[in-house]
Amino acid sequence: MPRTTTEKLVANINYACGSGLADCRAIQEGGPCYSTDIIKVANYAMNAYYYGAGHEDFNCYFDGFGRIVYDDPRLRISLIKQTGSFMKQAGLLEDMIEFEV
Repeated sequence: MPRTTTEKLVANINYACGSGLADCRAIQEGGPCYSTDIIKVANYAMNAYYYGAGHEDFNCYFDGFGRIVYDDPRLRISLIKQTGSFMKQAGLLEDMIEFEV
């Protein structure tokens, strides 16, 4: 995962939301996805731009900070919750969490 700064994330948000290709109303203050967490806001804006621009890999570059994810990370968390006790008994849970972090 590339390291970034707040300034670079803000630049990516401004680019995505200012392009006219991303609908960023939801992350505006008072919107349903509004957050003070800059990473969550950048994630939303960059994702909205990617979809608004046509789902092409090059639309997810964002100066090297974008990344296309093909699986839903919420499913991984759900899997850990559902199988955690079995995996812990088998000694696998710690390995999986360490790998995922």
